[in-house]
Amino acid sequence: MSDEGRPYAGSSAAERVNARREQIIAAGLSLFGTQGYRATTVGAVCAEAGLNKRYFYESFATLEELLCVVYERVVADLRATVLAGSGDSAPEMLRGFIAAFLGWAQADPVRARVHLFEVLGVSTRVDELYRRHGRLIGGELVDRLAASVPGLMATDEKRRILGNVLVGAGIQLVVDWVISGYEPPREELLAQMDGTLEWVVAAGMSALGFDLG
Repeated sequence: MSDEGRPYAGSSAAERVNARREQIIAAGLSLFGTQGYRATTVGAVCAEAGLNKRYFYESFATLEELLCVVYERVVADLRATVLAGSGDSAPEMLRGFIAAFLGWAQADPVRARVHLFEVLGVSTRVDELYRRHGRLIGGELVDRLAASVPGLMATDEKRRILGNVLVGAGIQLVVDWVISGYEPPREELLAQMDGTLEWVVAAGMSALGFDLG
């Protein structure tokens, strides 16, 4: 058996490669979410992971490639959180989405920094990844809204625009809240929003020409 496939301490070579990859991903998340992507180097990631530099290039060609993988993990966690809720009406569903987004950002500032700040403007590749995930989450939000609004009719283009509006507004609200040091407290902010969500939903749908029957 070659060294490539020989078990070591109960683990195969492939398992060890995967374990080192996970160490690097965890180190990348930690550094991107604390020091920032632009202040991070391959050497710093390897030092954080406790690995030799050669092990970085075993799994990743560039630091940007690592950022993309880290971001995929971050946005998967966010998506599971914000889409977990439900509601009987469109305003209730939006409130749940925003409440979950705010809670996620406050509970995990490391992941929040990666999603809200560190992936912006890095490259065309990362920008497209960011937009693609925004469209996916927006599409799922619109699908849920459609299920809660009897007679809602929309073209694919209108659904895409509404999804972008909802996700964009949510991100801007959360970014502003994070920068302000999580003030006002989450429940107070949500209470301030309660009187406007129904109007926002109605106005947004009307402006886009949705047929509510």
